[in-house]
Amino acid sequence: MPRRSAQLTYIEISDLVPQEWAHWFYCALSSNAPFSWGDNNRTLVTAERLHDHCVDCLEDIAEDEDIEVNQMDIDNFLRVLENLGLTYIDLEN
Repeated sequence: MPRRSAQLTYIEISDLVPQEWAHWFYCALSSNAPFSWGDNNRTLVTAERLHDHCVDCLEDIAEDEDIEVNQMDIDNFLRVLENLGLTYIDLEN
């Protein structure tokens, strides 16, 4: 008997990350990440898990003098992830 599952809901990471962060964010995100991705059709991680990693990742970025980002933008991004909770984020797109 075939198994049925509920439809999966996810958000592409590129819909969440501010465009002006694109030149540094994805490299910073991949550094010491507790998850991996690449060469897949979809790599899904919960917003909660991504948030936990981004807290540390973005803290380091805020202290980097070569990257221009303000704390309010970081706080807003993290708040969005908090509000998404267990929603899946597609790290491939």
